[in-house]
Amino acid sequence: MKKVLLACFITLFPPLSFAAAGKDDSWYWLLALAVVVSAGLSTFLVWRSKKLDTFTLKAVGFGAWFWFIIFIEVMCYGFYVGLTK
Repeated sequence: MKKVLLACFITLFPPLSFAAAGKDDSWYWLLALAVVVSAGLSTFLVWRSKKLDTFTLKAVGFGAWFWFIIFIEVMCYGFYVGLTK
């Protein structure tokens, strides 16, 4: 589990920080990037899980992972903005 969380952090932080580097970009691009990354990682994590064997469990697992990853992305972006301003 630690490897998965580390991989998620390494995967999520650079795209958000690189996207945030452009001051002229609107927040819509950051939102779209966060949703795409979160949906992709959630799908990957649900697909690899052996415990989620029914559609209902997969749907709930996807939703839980999706919102957890969104939360982590927002926190990383907040720290990035807070430390650079």
